[in-house]
Amino acid sequence: MSKVAIIGAGLVGATTAHTLALRGSCEEIVLLDVDQDKAQAQAADVAAAATLNRGVRVYSGSYAQVRGADVVLLAAGLRQKGGLSRTELIASNTLIFREVMPQLLEAAPQAVILVATQPVDPMTEYVYRLLEGREVSRVLGVGTVLETMQLRAAVAAHLGIAPEHVHGYVVGEEGDSALVAWSNLNVAGLPVTEFAEQRGVPWTTRDQAAITDRVQRSNRRVVEGKGAISYGVGAAITRVVEAILRDAQTVLTVSARSPEYGVSLSLPRIVGARGVIETLDLPYSHEERFRLEVLVNSLKGIFERI
Repeated sequence: MSKVAIIGAGLVGATTAHTLALRGSCEEIVLLDVDQDKAQAQAADVAAAATLNRGVRVYSGSYAQVRGADVVLLAAGLRQKGGLSRTELIASNTLIFREVMPQLLEAAPQAVILVATQPVDPMTEYVYRLLEGREVSRVLGVGTVLETMQLRAAVAAHLGIAPEHVHGYVVGEEGDSALVAWSNLNVAGLPVTEFAEQRGVPWTTRDQAAITDRVQRSNRRVVEGKGAISYGVGAAITRVVEAILRDAQTVLTVSARSPEYGVSLSLPRIVGARGVIETLDLPYSHEERFRLEVLVNSLKGIFERI
């Protein structure tokens, strides 16, 4: 039986459980939260929806019920709110992880650990440091999977084609700092400019900049409008979970420890049953390489300040 444990029954955790249940991604889902009544209520609500897929069992519990989980999703912690600095957010959530991780590792020592707590890349790095480098391949964050999905959808909409024909990645860090690797993006095997020319669709630097801005600020705009993101990130997390459970060897821009950079960040990686199987090294442009190095230095500086 495939089993997913979700630690943190807030909006992201519950939405992910709901998405997993409706898709029939696994056979068993357990929700945990420091607020046990909330976890129980969320589990009951998702379980009601899961009656559409009778093969999925959804319930709440303690760390004893995490035992046997194939994937453990870390969705516990605060989210970015007005007045809370990024450093303060990381500091608060690392304290939560410091309590969670020993119990998680005791209950499910072989599980793949998937980080969704904000900010994802620094929190993925923190989990890696808590493990002291052991079995690094099974620690990953949802990274820029959502941003990559949004990039492909935006380019496809502009060109009037289906998104599956757009091959490109958003790397570095999720959110406003996300780096669109335009130098590697192609559409049906052609550079985007050539494809647009063949289709007779305008493609200018202004169009490219507008799509970059849309991708980088999409999550912020959702938060400004409704207070938090849930459905998009729930779908992105589900994509990663399914790649792990099915040993799909799928290329996803997840966050993980990169020895060559000395920190965790989001890059195209092959994801399977053991977590990260391999990291792909894209031939970035000089400008993209420089921006990536700036981001790496920023991520390293975060841990020096905490």
